[in-house]
Amino acid sequence: MKMKAKKGVAIMAESKSTFIKKLLDNVIASDELSKTYAVPSKREQLALKIDNRVTEKLLATNHLEKMVRTLIRKRSKSTQKEIVNITLKNYRIFL
Repeated sequence: MKMKAKKGVAIMAESKSTFIKKLLDNVIASDELSKTYAVPSKREQLALKIDNRVTEKLLATNHLEKMVRTLIRKRSKSTQKEIVNITLKNYRIFL
């Protein structure tokens, strides 16, 4: 099953959960290589800086929601605000 990246993202956008839709709507900052998203969480202020190529990959495989929920669940009690950088080299750690 081979798709162009933009078509794959558009198809996956239709089947995303409301949690991921809220995440993708909360863009804090953006540049040509990455975007920073504010995670909708009541417990802490978590921001994810994700490389654009990684975002396309995670959306195509539906791993983005699992990764974000794991990051929220495994947070430290003392951490109130955190920015997590996810790049092409380290994204497998978070899965």
